[in-house]
Amino acid sequence: MSPERRAARALAGERRQAMRRRASRIRRWVTGSTAALFVAAFLGVYVQLASGHDPALDAAAKRSSQKTLSANTSRSKSASEAAKRRKEEAAAKRAAEKASSESAKTEESSGTSEESTSGTSEQSSSGTSEESSLGAGEESTSSTSEQSSSEESSSSESSSPSTVRTSQS
Repeated sequence: MSPERRAARALAGERRQAMRRRASRIRRWVTGSTAALFVAAFLGVYVQLASGHDPALDAAAKRSSQKTLSANTSRSKSASEAAKRRKEEAAAKRAAEKASSESAKTEESSGTSEESTSGTSEQSSSGTSEESSLGAGEESTSSTSEQSSSEESSSSESSSPSTVRTSQS
């Protein structure tokens, strides 16, 4: 072999070794970077799970809480509307009871004064006070029954069936 040919082969061998070293260096760099990236990702997930922040559980919890929240929201809206309606009905019922009791008191006071004047005339004619007390008792009984019947009609008109109360005499 000629010296030129040996020099050419030596140069080609050096270049092949350089390419092998370069390929080996690139392979080591890719392997090391991939391993480092995997370790970093795994460490991040591990720390997140160890601290109690599971993204899969958080997403599932958010979805279920949104469903529950929307269901509870519709329930709470209907419940608050029903409570508001009951309060309004109770206020209307109290106002009706107050008005009827005031009118009954007015009727009683006028009825009592009439009875007492008629009772005194009866006492003077018959000499007993039983008739006047009976007349006043009958008057109060009739006004009480009128009051309870007016309460029943007002409560049945303004209240829902679950809150209807009947007074018994």
